[in-house]
Amino acid sequence: MSESERPYILRSLAELPESLRLPVERCLPADEPAQIALMIPRHTQTLVSHQRYVPQQALLFTPLGVLQVQDSTLAGQPPTATYLRAADLLYAHHTLILLYGCLDLEGVVAGQVTRIFAEYNTVGLPHLQPSLQKFLRLAYGPPSSGVPGDDRTEALLQQLERQSLKFWNGLRLDALQRNEQLQGYVYQRRITRRLAYVFQYPIAPAALLALTDCAVVVVEEVLARGGAYGTHVTWCPRKYIEGMDTQPKKAWREVRVRLAKDMVRVERRVTLEQAAAQGWDTLWAHRRQ
Repeated sequence: MSESERPYILRSLAELPESLRLPVERCLPADEPAQIALMIPRHTQTLVSHQRYVPQQALLFTPLGVLQVQDSTLAGQPPTATYLRAADLLYAHHTLILLYGCLDLEGVVAGQVTRIFAEYNTVGLPHLQPSLQKFLRLAYGPPSSGVPGDDRTEALLQQLERQSLKFWNGLRLDALQRNEQLQGYVYQRRITRRLAYVFQYPIAPAALLALTDCAVVVVEEVLARGGAYGTHVTWCPRKYIEGMDTQPKKAWREVRVRLAKDMVRVERRVTLEQAAAQGWDTLWAHRRQ
C-alpha cells in the first residue's frame, strides 16, 4: 500500500475532500463538533483472492457519537453519510489481520438498524484506537460498580498471560477500556478434528470470552490463508444483553449472546468445548451486577 492510501488525522474539516464536505455539513449535528476526523483515502484491498477498491471516507468522532461519510462505489452516485450515537450502539466488531482493519458498528435508532462499516489500513490504527475507546466507554454508560479498577482484573490478566500471550495482548491492548473491571473469562484453544489420521480439520478458532462490569467481550483468532494472522474483537454492552445460553453443537457447545434494543434482536455465537462452556455458564450465572 502506498503512502497516499494510509489513514491520517485531518487538522480541520476544511481539509476534507470536496465530495465529502457537503454530507458532513448536512449530517453533522450542529451541537456536536467533530473532535477527531480520521481520513481513510481510497485504497486497494487485497486480503481476499480478488483485488478491489475501497472508496475514500472519513470518520468524524463527536462528543456523543461518530459520523461516517463515504464516496459511493457506483459512478455518478452521491456520497453516503451515517451518524451513530454511542448510546445507540448495540454491538461493535473490529477485525485486525496484518495490514487489514475493519470496524463494524451496529446500532438501533428509532427502531431501525444503523450500521457503520469502515475498512482501513492498520497503519492508521494508532489514530483510530483512542477515539474508538472513548466511543465504547460512552456506549457502556457509567460503570456499574463505580470503582475505578481492582486487583482482580490484574490477577486475571496475569493468569491469561500464562495461557496465551496473543489473547493476553488482544484483551488488554485492544479490548478492555480504561478502568473497566474484568470479572472473569473463559479461554478456548482452537478446536480441530482429525481426518484420515493425518489432517487436522478446523472446527472453531481459538477464542476468549471475557465478562466485565460493562460488557461481554469476545476475542477470536482469524484463520486466513492457512494461518492465524489476526483477531476479531466483539463488544456487547451488558445493558443490551437480553439473555445468554449454550446449546449443543455436535460434540461441542455454542454460546449465544442475545442482544436486544427497540425490538431489534441479534445474536453473537461462539463455539466452545464442553468444559469451557460449563465454565462460562457458571461465570455468567454468578456475575456481579
